[in-house]
Order: sequence, then C-alpha cells, then structure tokens
Amino acid sequence: MIYDVNTHKIIGCYFREVKREEIIHNNYNPKGGWSFNWLKPITHSFEVYGLVTEDYPDLIQGLIALKSNYDEAFRCVDIDIIESAPQNKKVVKGEENNHRRYIGVGRCLVAFACEYSLSAGLEGFIELTSKSSKIDFYQDLGACSTYGQNMMITGDRAIELAKCYFSGGVQWWEK
Repeated sequence: MIYDVNTHKIIGCYFREVKREEIIHNNYNPKGGWSFNWLKPITHSFEVYGLVTEDYPDLIQGLIALKSNYDEAFRCVDIDIIESAPQNKKVVKGEENNHRRYIGVGRCLVAFACEYSLSAGLEGFIELTSKSSKIDFYQDLGACSTYGQNMMITGDRAIELAKCYFSGGVQWWEK
C-alpha cells in the first residue's frame, strides 16, 4: 500500500517481474531520471521487480533487485538496488520534489523483499548495503547495522513488515 498524493487515499500495489527488454525500452537508468542503471543487477543474476498500481499497470512506481542467498552461513535475500521511480522521489537533484505522485514506495519495496524472503524459505531475512543518506530510513523500518553500511532486517521484524503491507500476500500483476 502506498499513499496517492492526488486523491489522499491509500492504494493497493501490485508487483511484476521486470525484464531486460523493458529496462532498455523504458530507460530505467540515469538518462531516464533514475539514479541507477537497472541493467546492472540483471547481469549479476538478480531478479528485478516493479511496483505498479491498478490504474497505471504499465508505469513502474519503484524497482527492487533481489537474489535469494541459500548459503548456510548467511541465509537471506540480498537486495542489490532499491529505488522509487523519479516521479515518487522525495528529493530530486537536491531539491524537494513538489510533484510526487505516491508516498511510501520505498517502504513498500522493503516489505516486498521481506515477503519474498519468507516465500523463499529464508525466514524473512534481507540484507543490503545502504547509501549513507538512507541509513536512518532503513533503521526506521527495523534494520540493524551488521558492519559499515551493510544492514539487515531479521525474521520477526520482516514478518511484521510483510503482514503490515501484504496481509493477504503479495498481489501479482497479470497482464
């Protein structure tokens, strides 16, 4: 669920896998207004998922790149990149974005990663390396620092986030 700034309502979210061709076609890269080049995680065997709404299923509201890690010493879902779409960012090029469409996209993407981890049998554990400016954001969601800028959300907190955002499970968009 995310908040629609125009209607002042909470709306449901859907997720779908985003493939290489779509990333290239829609310029999910810095030239297209994104901070990251979303082809990179695909080249490192990450799966990329997009958050969409029922009203705009072809317009990605945020992206996340995930990979299940089944190594016995560190069982979790690794997040390579997580990013709100340019139209949903709080700050764009150092300036407050007064034209945001949706609020809460980042939180919803993190909750999706938790649900993804639970579904993959990894008990909700997720791991990521945070940008310095986002450490407080992840800590506010319940992440703890493991070392440096590496952060982890563990089982109980992951279950809480997944239940809060996806009480009936993740809704998958089907064209």
